Amino acid sequence: MAKKMLMEILKHEKVSSNVFRLTLGGKLTAQPGQFVQVAVSKTYDPFLKRPFSVHDCSADTLTLLYRVLGRGTGLLAGKRTGEQLEVVGPLGTAFPVETADRIILVAGGIGSAPLFYLLKSLRAAGKKVTFLYGARSKEELILREQYQMLADEYGEATEDGSCGHHGLVTELVADALDKGRTVLYACGPEAMLRAVAELAKANNCSCYVSLEAHMACGVGACLGCVVANAQGEYVRVCVDGPVFPAREVF
Repeated sequence: MAKKMLMEILKHEKVSSNVFRLTLGGKLTAQPGQFVQVAVSKTYDPFLKRPFSVHDCSADTLTLLYRVLGRGTGLLAGKRTGEQLEVVGPLGTAFPVETADRIILVAGGIGSAPLFYLLKSLRAAGKKVTFLYGARSKEELILREQYQMLADEYGEATEDGSCGHHGLVTELVADALDKGRTVLYACGPEAMLRAVAELAKANNCSCYVSLEAHMACGVGACLGCVVANAQGEYVRVCVDGPVFPAREVF
């Protein structure tokens, strides 16, 4: 159940040129795939909280991984250890866990953020997991060593060939799908998610995707994050998602 609370910044580190990892102290129990809304200012400017997927969560800490893209995340990047932030959460749906011969996680760029917590949880439950990570360049494979260390099998692809397979991560997915009954979990750019969904459908695999949208309220009231589903109806990413079965939205 979502709640509003003040959480203290325990650690705030820059992990690449414009990506930060923020660790907050407080008891907020979230599941892999859920998100929180964070007030980036103590004033009403900016007025709206910013949504961030849960990168990791323990009994008394919450970790977020985010990229600085605009004024809101720019303000957040300036926060220091010891400051407090107002956080609302956990919000949204979590990744469902299915029994399968093979579990494959597919990340595109900063879409890796919620998949770290999922990977960690699956491994803690004794599951064997393949993690496939794609980005435009090596610099955008954020915290790649940590994913590689946790996964049973690991593969990476860059569009410029600076690291791993020279090409798209979906090419690695296609090669991996011939090894038993598979469940796919994916987060990243929409084009990547569509391609993963098509591969899952062609290979009769279950597939779950985490969507990104412009969330304002985070509770489904403003309808700012609606997307069309496969039936042409509209669903709200913040409450009906952000995790959906791929067949429902693509």
